[in-house]
Amino acid sequence: MKISKEDIVRIGAGFGGVLRNSSSLDYALEIQGDNKLGKFKKLAYFLRAILVDHPFSDGNKKTAMFIAFAFAEQNEKSVDEDLMKHHILSIASKNIVDIRSIEERIKNAFK
Repeated sequence: MKISKEDIVRIGAGFGGVLRNSSSLDYALEIQGDNKLGKFKKLAYFLRAILVDHPFSDGNKKTAMFIAFAFAEQNEKSVDEDLMKHHILSIASKNIVDIRSIEERIKNAFK
């Protein structure tokens, strides 16, 4: 996914969040360069970094949703908004850390 740390910080700030810890975002950004990983797995790393590690003081779920929409646009896909919202809330509330599980959950929200 083509997005910079500055973009993510700006998105989070737009939803009222202040960056508290960027280490998991840095790792998710580093993973983006791994050509062995599929695009949904790379998105899963972003979503885990935002939804489970809570890098922002506020607006983490909204930031994750925005990232999902940006992913869809970059990959010319559409998003089932209600299903994606369900998955984002579920990942956040259950603190799901398994990347494969996150990947499988979000995959079916894209068409």
